[in-house]
Amino acid sequence: MKGILPVACRIAGYALLILSVFVPLLMYMFGQVHDGNLIYVKLGIKLVVWLSLFMIFLSKVKDEAEETACLRSKAMKYALYIWGVYYIVMLIKGAVNQDLQVADNSVGIVYLIICVICWEFLYQKHRIEKTFRKNKF
Repeated sequence: MKGILPVACRIAGYALLILSVFVPLLMYMFGQVHDGNLIYVKLGIKLVVWLSLFMIFLSKVKDEAEETACLRSKAMKYALYIWGVYYIVMLIKGAVNQDLQVADNSVGIVYLIICVICWEFLYQKHRIEKTFRKNKF
């Protein structure tokens, strides 16, 4: 799976992700969040988080190659396994607490977050391995 967005979208995605964390706090501090618009603020934040995670995961990297596409696919596979474990744990927790809505709140966002973390880890690992292989005598 090759990246479909330009390289700059990765940086923009991280910037949006940081803004999606701090802007709601600032809005609350200045009294902009109240009962009338809470659902819209929450919806907007979730949409920005989704957009930023997709931008990070689907953007190209500087040295995009077949290996990078392989790493992106591997990250999706690992993230799916980790997400499956997370979902099962949340279902068990919800069954114990008799509140099954706990498992269904943000599972898609959690999957994308895990996917981005796996992608970044695998990509950085690949870059380090490539650098050390190049420097070997």
